[in-house]
Amino acid sequence: LNKIKLKYIVFCENLFISKINTGGIPDNKNRTLILDINFNKKYFERMMHHEIFHMIQNSNKDFFNENYWASLNNSNFIYSECSTCSDRLGLDINEKTNGFLTDYSKSIPSEDMAEIFSFLMINNKNAKNKIQNDKILISKMEYLTSSLKKIDENFSFK
Repeated sequence: LNKIKLKYIVFCENLFISKINTGGIPDNKNRTLILDINFNKKYFERMMHHEIFHMIQNSNKDFFNENYWASLNNSNFIYSECSTCSDRLGLDINEKTNGFLTDYSKSIPSEDMAEIFSFLMINNKNAKNKIQNDKILISKMEYLTSSLKKIDENFSFK
């Protein structure tokens, strides 16, 4: 949190972006993380890590190349134009991953990165098993780890 210079955490209720209920919004300009305290309890802890990742990425854009990230996927896969213009909103772990832990991961590259980061930060064993059995997810995790180590050489997932 020191590396992203987080100043404030704002707790609110009924947070929406483009008419979509959301758990959090990272505001890099004001160094503020906005969190909806009524967001689905099942996802709340992971959502906090997801939004923190967005702050990390937005503070270190040079370390997270979204074009390279997209190239790690199967060649026939195309991300949506934006996360809020996609119907890919599912947050549960996919039964068949094919490079994506959740349906929301399929929206845009930054959401894909944030989803993987969030599962690994909460030490989700099911996600780790899915990653270990998916070559694309292994590549994505390795890329995330190497990028995060550029920010903090001691970084590691639990």
